[in-house]
Amino acid sequence: MAIKTSTFSGWRLSGKDADAFLEQVNNAKPNPLAQASLDRGRKLMAEYDQKGYVTLRPRKNANENVKSK
Repeated sequence: MAIKTSTFSGWRLSGKDADAFLEQVNNAKPNPLAQASLDRGRKLMAEYDQKGYVTLRPRKNANENVKSK
C-alpha cells in the first residue's frame, strides 16, 4: 500500500488500496440514509422556491430519517 501526495499534485494509490478505490468508484451502492437525506433536502428546496422560506419541523425519533419499504 502506498499513498503519495505533494503540494502541487494530486494523490496516487497503489496495490490493494487502488483496487478497492476503483471497485468503489465503478460499483458504488447508494447509502439509504444519504438518499433519504437528499430527498428531504430536495423537498425543502422546492418549498423554499415556492414560498421563499422553509418551515423546519423537529423530529422526536431519529428513525424517521429512514424510509421504510
